[in-house]
Amino acid sequence: MSTHDISDSGFGLSERSVNRFAERTAVACLIALAWYNALELVVLCFTTFKRYGGCYFWCLLISSMAIIPFGLGYLLIIFDIYNSLFSVAMELIAWVCMVTGQSLVLWSRLHLVVQNRSILRWTLAMIIVDAIVFQIPASVLELGSHSNKSYLFTRGFNVFERIQLIAFSLQEVVLSVIYSWEAVRLLNLRPRGHYRSTLVQLLIVNLAMILMDAAVIGVQYSGLFDIHVTLKAFVYSVKLKLEYAILGKLVVFTEMCGSASQPTDLSDFVDLSFHPNQSGDRDSQARIYDTPESNLPQRVHVASKQPSDSQIFVTSDNPSLSNEAL
Repeated sequence: MSTHDISDSGFGLSERSVNRFAERTAVACLIALAWYNALELVVLCFTTFKRYGGCYFWCLLISSMAIIPFGLGYLLIIFDIYNSLFSVAMELIAWVCMVTGQSLVLWSRLHLVVQNRSILRWTLAMIIVDAIVFQIPASVLELGSHSNKSYLFTRGFNVFERIQLIAFSLQEVVLSVIYSWEAVRLLNLRPRGHYRSTLVQLLIVNLAMILMDAAVIGVQYSGLFDIHVTLKAFVYSVKLKLEYAILGKLVVFTEMCGSASQPTDLSDFVDLSFHPNQSGDRDSQARIYDTPESNLPQRVHVASKQPSDSQIFVTSDNPSLSNEAL
């Protein structure tokens, strides 16, 4: 399908605003910001984790790297640099990795707070089914919209593209709501007020992700297709950066709420050990709380400077409790 055919068709890529310069400037800025965030995310992946493994790590890495070809594919299409099926295929593959990867990041994070295995299985099944039901038809329709018989696919793509956008946004909302609900439940088991700031920050991050999805949907229904697709790349890069913003708090929160008698094995999903070259704030994080054994305040140190897994040591003014490993 030639550039002239695309411009004359009803395909979403031709739905541009009157001010082409302003729109293309916005597109270029959004792609540049998304690429900058993506490069930073890739570096963070390899410097934050001590062990490169687990579903959480790989989903973060793949979804972060997918932002670059996704933006590049639409950059080639929007600016008519190389408007071909190769560009479309590149952004489609990146779109699958970016969206499904983000959902799997949220799903992996559920293992920190959800103890019900049925919930974990059903949410994973939801992600797999949505990927098959929505991404495969949308990919076929978009490829067809750039073919020589675009008139057969254009209208269907314009409708189905909006449907899949809402479906994936609702999927992420479901995962965020489950996580927030379980996090609130666990934090309520701790002494009142000691984890209020952590709770508020976690809820704000999840609310921000939901609002960003709503903004992307709003731009999509406004008819600004070019800005919509590049805004998606930027929004997904910001959502992944928010994961790192709360990662340290998730580690401390999980280790504090975990029980020595019922440890949670997260090695297959979330690597809770930080890289040994982290800053001092992450190497030695402390929280003070009261325990049933003593009314004296105790300081909990999460030590991660050693190559071995993180350990929690308790010290207090009571000699009987000093240097006791949890």
